[in-house]
Amino acid sequence: TQLLAPAIAIAERGYTAHPLLTKKVNALPRGRFRDELLATWGVDRITQDSVLRWPTMAASLRRVTQPGDWRTILHDAVPEWQARGSLIASSDIEAYHAAIETPLTLSVGGWKLYGQPPMSQSAATLGALGRAGADWLMEDPSAARTHVLIEAYKQAFRHTVRIGHAGDIPAVLKDLLDARAVQQDRESIGPKAAEGAAMLRNYGETTQCAAVDRDGTVVTLIHSLYRPFGARVLSPTTGLIANDRGASFTDGANAPAPNVRPRHTLVGLIAEAPDGAIFALGTPGAQAQTQTTLQVLAHLITDPTDMTGAVLAPRWSYIGDRQVAVEADMPPAWLDDLSQRGHELAMRPARDWLMGSVSLVSLRDGLCHAVADDRRNALALAL
Repeated sequence: TQLLAPAIAIAERGYTAHPLLTKKVNALPRGRFRDELLATWGVDRITQDSVLRWPTMAASLRRVTQPGDWRTILHDAVPEWQARGSLIASSDIEAYHAAIETPLTLSVGGWKLYGQPPMSQSAATLGALGRAGADWLMEDPSAARTHVLIEAYKQAFRHTVRIGHAGDIPAVLKDLLDARAVQQDRESIGPKAAEGAAMLRNYGETTQCAAVDRDGTVVTLIHSLYRPFGARVLSPTTGLIANDRGASFTDGANAPAPNVRPRHTLVGLIAEAPDGAIFALGTPGAQAQTQTTLQVLAHLITDPTDMTGAVLAPRWSYIGDRQVAVEADMPPAWLDDLSQRGHELAMRPARDWLMGSVSLVSLRDGLCHAVADDRRNALALAL
């Protein structure tokens, strides 16, 4: 009850529409979903001055705080979702269970890194860090080090397309994280940009947070509706919008199938430094998530005390073949060096929202620290 009280109060009292929300609602095609969404907020159109109240959501959140099975709320939503085109059934809800799984691990440069197992792609972040190797990760940031990180990520990324319910996931993880495979790939990194795999890039509605307390509990949480407003299927009586992460299915090992999860881009990572400091991080950003977390962790491995620098440093994002998007505030000499190495640079604005929005927390010597990225809406709070 205490945890949900602020959300319930906001839903009941109302909140002023954020410009980004206003923009995305107004971009929705006219039709049933848009009309019902506005109606459930008590308005017939939305501007930046609109005050939105969501009594149906407040009521559903109150039900969550009461004793009983939370699934009853979803069961109430299912008939309305089905009437609006969703294929979800009550049996799907009953079949759901939370999986408690062993995290992936990687040791490099005295650090111990932990990542979510598949269907997450955190293995790509860990695999890329291993391929870069401790020597480069301990180096001060430079164009040469950036080149190595890009190439290490390309090598790791080419394995991720094999992650899927119909594939051999243990074999993929061995190729990504096995010490011998990692070393072979590391030794193949040359001074010039190699051609990498094609990349499908999608940008959805991801929320990420990380938290730490003085008792040493460290948590990273990430959730996504994939596209703006998910499946665009609303249950008016509960306020619940159906998710559309099924759009993450592709083909091959990741082809659509019943009762399985798609490969997805949501990545959460926890890291323990040699001195015992513990970090947790994550970011929105679709396929760029694995690359953003790679760069932040690489910066921390070089200097564990520079959390702000790790989050605010100019970023790059591999986008396929030899193409790499780079933020415009990257040093000009680095950009020239990367170009000479054969990287095809696609310039992005400094502090570009496409590069994610990291939340990073740590516990060091009994003190909690938090840094929030300014590339999107984000907060760092001490509570």
